[in-house]
Amino acid sequence: MLKPLHDRVLVKPLVRQLSDIIVVNNTEPFNEGTIVAVGPRVHEAKPGDFIKYGNGDYLKWPIHRIDGQDYQIIQEADIACIVEE
Repeated sequence: MLKPLHDRVLVKPLVRQLSDIIVVNNTEPFNEGTIVAVGPRVHEAKPGDFIKYGNGDYLKWPIHRIDGQDYQIIQEADIACIVEE
């Protein structure tokens, strides 16, 4: 598993399945997911939080595939909100 450093957050992005029948090439960037791990300088987010985070051309975080699961490492400052239920 990855251990984030400083103010970084490890996110398991939510992958939207658009259809069971039609194959769709969804190129929309991820913008929400569940936090898996946080670095020591993260103050407001914790593992298990479901978050919405920035996306766009300037925020194209690389996707890290580990054991068949996709993850992204983002900065805490790029978290827009924590979704509370």
